[in-house]
Amino acid sequence: MATEAEIHALYTKLIDQFNQSRLVGDTNRVPLLKKIVAALGHPDQTYHVIHIAGTNGKGSTGAMLGAVLEQQGYRVGRFSSPAILNDREQIQLNHKWISEAAFIDSYEEIKPVVTRLGLPLDGVSIFEWQFLVTLIWFKNQRVDYAILEAGLGGLTDATNAISAPQLTIFTKIAMDHMAILGDTITKIATQKSKIIKPVTTAVTLAAQPADAMRVLQAEADRQGVSLSAPETRVTDVTIAPTWIEATLQNTLFSWVGLRVNVTGTFQLQNLTLILTAIAELRRQHVVITDEAVRNGLQHVHLPGRFTQLSASPLTFADVAHNPDGMAALVQSIQAIDPEPNVTWILGVLADKAVTPMLTSLLPTAKAVYTVTPDNPARALPAQQLAADIATLNPNVSVQAMPDMPTAWQTVHQTATDGPIVVSGSFYVVRELAEMGVKLDG
Repeated sequence: MATEAEIHALYTKLIDQFNQSRLVGDTNRVPLLKKIVAALGHPDQTYHVIHIAGTNGKGSTGAMLGAVLEQQGYRVGRFSSPAILNDREQIQLNHKWISEAAFIDSYEEIKPVVTRLGLPLDGVSIFEWQFLVTLIWFKNQRVDYAILEAGLGGLTDATNAISAPQLTIFTKIAMDHMAILGDTITKIATQKSKIIKPVTTAVTLAAQPADAMRVLQAEADRQGVSLSAPETRVTDVTIAPTWIEATLQNTLFSWVGLRVNVTGTFQLQNLTLILTAIAELRRQHVVITDEAVRNGLQHVHLPGRFTQLSASPLTFADVAHNPDGMAALVQSIQAIDPEPNVTWILGVLADKAVTPMLTSLLPTAKAVYTVTPDNPARALPAQQLAADIATLNPNVSVQAMPDMPTAWQTVHQTATDGPIVVSGSFYVVRELAEMGVKLDG
């Protein structure tokens, strides 16, 4: 039997091999992945699948729904991306990561099938391997529900290789990944809408952009699928640094004083969506009690989504990385402090819509310390980001930092009368975890 050290070495070697594999380009590889899934015996048909796509809110929505189903007693698998703490974080069963040994075993089960199909092992991308490992591990673990989050778009995303799910969920659709998905909401929504499959049902937000809603409804009609998006009345809202509470009512449900163990005004939208999903699952005779909903929402585990890192000084980390996400983050900060005087630690990727993000956050800024995200191929250098900020708002104090540890230390050695917020990219928040900063809230 291999030792823990030997297993870790094997796992590390395997991930290194994946990272050297081909990266997915413009080619639609879903038909190929469907062949692999079929050759594996359709593991996705051994459990109920809930498929989630959208621009912002996928992780929060999946975590909330998973927590509720878990409280009901179901075995719940979740596949989400990208990771913040560790690659294995992307594949969870009842919010516990897949082990290195289980990942290796699942890979070894898939490998001969891929070879039998005449495919080179390095012809499968790391995300595709993670997706295939997910399907096999969930089958072997006998999960009841698998919540699968699309990585990018929908039409050509690896997760679209599954059979028709029990439920399809669309979170907020906004501008992001425009070079791949298109430069309009209509184009982006069209890509995402293609996960809708016949003989299923779908839910989304009434607050979707009008162009996105038209696309989703048209695709649902084309597939003969019911799309539910009820207008919801949200009242009696309390936004605290570590939780939110609200009363939510529409034609499908009525929840009074519902508390969630996450915070941010944007989470009210995600909460509305999962309550709609729960109402649809109940309509399908899935047992989900009110008690499971209330208890589950108070056991949500979601690091890096407007997570309070400390109360004094008040410090948050959030993975907002596009204009819609940044606007939601700023709104959440203002819900806690109407006139914030924020000290930002900010790092962004060069291929993002940087100027609109800065336009949202700079009015709240007392000072900005810029960092270069740990992604050499895509990172916007800290010096360039600082120069962009100085151009947009010369009155804001801005300083480029050599690295995240220096930025963190500098900010905490500087007197501040407002909150500290670390944001701009998953890569930036990940560096906090690598420094030993607890992201669990």
